[in-house]
Amino acid sequence: MSNRRTVNCIAALMAGFAIMASSATSLAGQAAPTKPTTDTSAKRIKVQKKAEIMKAGGEVCLPEKCVPDQAAIDRAVAAERDAALVREQQARDEQRRLDSVATALRVLRIQHEADARKENDRLDAIARAQAAESEAQLAMKRHLARGFYLGIAGGANAPQRDLRNGYTGGWNTTVPFGWDANDSPLGFRTDFSVDHLNGTRVHDQAAVTTAASGDITVWSLNVDLKLRAHAPGTPSRTNVYALGGIGAHRVANGVYGSTGPNAGQMLAFGDAKTNFGWNVGAGVSMAWGPTELFVESRFFHIKSDLGFHQNGGVGTYTSFTPIVIGLQWF
Repeated sequence: MSNRRTVNCIAALMAGFAIMASSATSLAGQAAPTKPTTDTSAKRIKVQKKAEIMKAGGEVCLPEKCVPDQAAIDRAVAAERDAALVREQQARDEQRRLDSVATALRVLRIQHEADARKENDRLDAIARAQAAESEAQLAMKRHLARGFYLGIAGGANAPQRDLRNGYTGGWNTTVPFGWDANDSPLGFRTDFSVDHLNGTRVHDQAAVTTAASGDITVWSLNVDLKLRAHAPGTPSRTNVYALGGIGAHRVANGVYGSTGPNAGQMLAFGDAKTNFGWNVGAGVSMAWGPTELFVESRFFHIKSDLGFHQNGGVGTYTSFTPIVIGLQWF
């Protein structure tokens, strides 16, 4: 229907153009006069073009032939409105997508910042723990530092072996000086000690007193090797140790003998001979404030030159065991 109207309009338009063209030709022929005249009877024919109306879609029609299609216009408006709604919905969807992407990026950034803070906190905690551990190790190293030390000790003394036949208990004083390695259980120690044993009467088998022994004093200078180990289940500064070595000794005082020109005389320190002996012992040490407390016992065995010991049957060796407690400073 629309195409037919278009064809009709074009045909009408072409017919109008043809009429107008023929009218113009005849008027041109009649307008050529043979002689000039001032009063002409010729009439000008005024040609008026009828207005053309543009239809939607580029169609051109005359007003009396072209009637607007309201349904088509409504459909076009509705289609444009629907398209606008679609575009608006698409714009909203795109904005929601962009908002969602921005929200996701913001969440990721916040999560990343939180993870970075957690990682920094973890690294800081590790650094603090390592620093604390290093400080603790350094403090423990200083606490466990060994090296040279000096001490003083004293305690009780007890005779051993045949010396018990003529002597009872006594006392001991010891001044140790030594060195312990930091990274090794080995060390060495020297000490100066004085051991005193109380004399008694010597009886024969019939309970008859044959002699009375005088007190003896043993002056000693000892050199020992030391081996220590940490005591299990005790504080870190607590150690058990063993030591042993040799020493130079002088056994003085006492009764020189029961017969002979020197019988009953005391043996002075200057008259006593220096004899060698050996010792072995063990002890335990523990931290006590800025010092170290130790308890130890050793067995001493010394060849004696007191004539009374030989004649009285006490024995030719002076053997005793002191038990001492003392402090030492590193």
